[in-house]
Amino acid sequence: MKIFAQIIATLGAFTLAYLVYLYWPEIRHATRLGEPQPITAEVRLNNRCPLKDTDFIVRQIKTNRTAAFSNGVARISVLEGDYVELQLTARYGEVQFNGIRQRASKSMTLTADCSMSERMQGTMDSMRNKFGD
Repeated sequence: MKIFAQIIATLGAFTLAYLVYLYWPEIRHATRLGEPQPITAEVRLNNRCPLKDTDFIVRQIKTNRTAAFSNGVARISVLEGDYVELQLTARYGEVQFNGIRQRASKSMTLTADCSMSERMQGTMDSMRNKFGD
């Protein structure tokens, strides 16, 4: 029984260490440990839309600085922990794409998901039935 408790304690310690590593920007920001460091965030695009990767940009929320994607990767200079979000390029000015805001880190992935949820699809079908195509 003593060995089992040691194994559980060891696994718990490794899990805690991994979670701290994974969420370090959030923890650092929440606890205000030191000044935010300038970093170059390497942002990978997980593109689930029928658009090209070059149709998306990464925007830093605080400064509105943007970076374009090339081969599925964009690099943007930010302060660690600042928010960035995925948006469409200016040529799609009339179209709104609601990217999820995330805190910047040295290596991160943003997902572009253009699929419609069942609820939204039901709403669109209802509108089409009521108002026609």
